[in-house]
Amino acid sequence: MSTSVDTLATLLDAFGHRDLAGAVGCFAEDGAYREPRKPALVGRDAIAAHFARFAAAGRDWRFEVDAVISDGRSACVVYRFAAEGGGDRGRERAGCATVRFDEHGRIAEWREYEG
Repeated sequence: MSTSVDTLATLLDAFGHRDLAGAVGCFAEDGAYREPRKPALVGRDAIAAHFARFAAAGRDWRFEVDAVISDGRSACVVYRFAAEGGGDRGRERAGCATVRFDEHGRIAEWREYEG
């Protein structure tokens, strides 16, 4: 059984290396992934499908972490994200995500906020 600290470190490393398939394994089977102004993706299968579509688009992107605050049950991740294509053509955006963990240390919810 992994701890929430291990799970979060694995997820952030996967995002940093653009390993979306690896990131999916950090979520609980019934976990939720929420981006600003978009419907929640609930369940590891839905999250995997979303990440697979993003990866298949072939966009160059990066995810950089500025700070992590955690008490072991929940966390806040302050990050910067940039992706080419679309209307934002490589524009970097700052954001943060609140993260809740389940009793097994898996991510029960990742919820992003912009700004």
